[in-house]
Amino acid sequence: MSKQIIQNEAQCMKCGDIIVSKHVHDFVQCRCSAIFVDGGMEYLRRGGEDEDFIDRSLRIELRALDDCVNAVKYADENNKNELGVALSVIRALRSYRLLDETKFA
Repeated sequence: MSKQIIQNEAQCMKCGDIIVSKHVHDFVQCRCSAIFVDGGMEYLRRGGEDEDFIDRSLRIELRALDDCVNAVKYADENNKNELGVALSVIRALRSYRLLDETKFA
């Protein structure tokens, strides 16, 4: 199943920095220069020793992402306020079991 990168992020185990590449060719280093991330939402590129970073990137199935986009469109077309838009997206994510429902108790 095809997935889309929605957050290109890593944490340096040496200095603790959490670094994010936000767009293609956005090369970002931690403050101690032990690691880097690159690629934004187009590709995941890492630099540094494997033991020096934790990959914190997020990827989502394209179908689920499309359903979230459609939920926003539906809410907008039906004049829902910001809460209505957010709830539409939450319901879409829930249908793919992408939420930790124990956190909503």
